[in-house]
Amino acid sequence: MPEEGRYASVNGLKMYYEAHGDGNPLLLLHGGAASIEIWGAQIPVFAREFKVIAPEQMGHGRTADVPERDFHYHDMAEDTVGLMDQLGIADAFIVGWSDGGIVGLDIAMHHPERVRKLVCSGANARVDGTEPESLAWLQNTPPAEWPKSFRDAYARLSPDGPNHWPVVLGRIVRMFVSEPNFTSEHLGSIRAPTLLIAGDHDMVRLEHAVEMFRLIPGAQLCVFPHAGHGVPMAKPDLWNATVLSFLKEAAVPIAAD
Repeated sequence: MPEEGRYASVNGLKMYYEAHGDGNPLLLLHGGAASIEIWGAQIPVFAREFKVIAPEQMGHGRTADVPERDFHYHDMAEDTVGLMDQLGIADAFIVGWSDGGIVGLDIAMHHPERVRKLVCSGANARVDGTEPESLAWLQNTPPAEWPKSFRDAYARLSPDGPNHWPVVLGRIVRMFVSEPNFTSEHLGSIRAPTLLIAGDHDMVRLEHAVEMFRLIPGAQLCVFPHAGHGVPMAKPDLWNATVLSFLKEAAVPIAAD
């Protein structure tokens, strides 16, 4: 385990997380079927100015699966808030990619007092916000045919062992194709200053990202040209600079309705 790695007891989970740096707390939330290793180009940079907390959700990375619990974005959000409680973090900057962005949206809706600012990269608010071809791929691709990087990371990190990959992935995919289902009212209730990031060839439809931008009060939208879903990994320098600029700029108060 890295020197910065720890486990916390959260809602029945033995939840793995890493803490790096000092300063105001910043949560980095990974995507679905991934781990905090996706933040390899972000953690060292952000830790120069923030105390970075990077957790791994149930059934992801070093956090074991709990077979009697189904996967739901709201449960992941509650687990993340539970970790904040365990660590004595009253509020934090929250930065999420893909599923991590969806979790961040859920936290901002249900625990607005815990979110200083929110960054969602490649996140959708509804299932139909995902390109149909991407949904079909998620539903129809056998676990053994997922990208080798996902399979190898799971085999190396998971306490459940490589043979559990098809089981946990099947359960995660069921969540992918049935959630999230945020309404216009849900998005309109967000009061945290919010930055949405999308690639112009993202698996999240660009029209959907624009819709989210219009519904979240005071939101900003940044579209990366010639980019797909994995912008933080594909264009880390530009993505990091964009996120840091947003996090450090003075927040404009968002009036409640």
